[in-house]
Amino acid sequence: WIEYGCRRAEVLTRLQEADREHKIELYSDVMSTLAYKEVAGLKADRLAHEANEWYLFHGTSPENARKIMKDDFRVSLAGANTGTLYGRGLYFAESITKADEYAKPDANGNYAVLLCRVVGGIVKYTDEVEPDPEELVQSCITGRFNCVLGDRKKCRGTFREFVLFDSEDVYPEYLIEYTRDYE
Repeated sequence: WIEYGCRRAEVLTRLQEADREHKIELYSDVMSTLAYKEVAGLKADRLAHEANEWYLFHGTSPENARKIMKDDFRVSLAGANTGTLYGRGLYFAESITKADEYAKPDANGNYAVLLCRVVGGIVKYTDEVEPDPEELVQSCITGRFNCVLGDRKKCRGTFREFVLFDSEDVYPEYLIEYTRDYE
């Protein structure tokens, strides 16, 4: 939490400085954040909206979810089990349905999704069908952007994905463990 809090403060400061030069695009329509606000009320209003801080989902296995909660995300493992359309980074979704696609069952048939606080900062938006992943990664690692918002909803009619390239931009706040019931 301390690392995340420090990064959040750093991003807020950078955004205040950058706002003098460029207008920062704020994404206030993130479905998971809006839903959390509806359910949690005032508790949900602790996000720094001016820093594009959101609640987002990350699907994984229960074992990996517990490891992430204990030891943090590891960007070095990004893309090991899934695609890397937007580059090797940490992938999050505003839709629980999308996160569930990445969830893996344990031996008992339990799945896991993390509900994370994410500070998006300056967002690199793309609605390209086949984006250049290396360009996107570099725009965040060496450029002015903090994350990528891949708008698959616009270009394919599916879901938006948020990709971050530094684990300090993410705080796994809740672990949701569940089973799937197809009846």
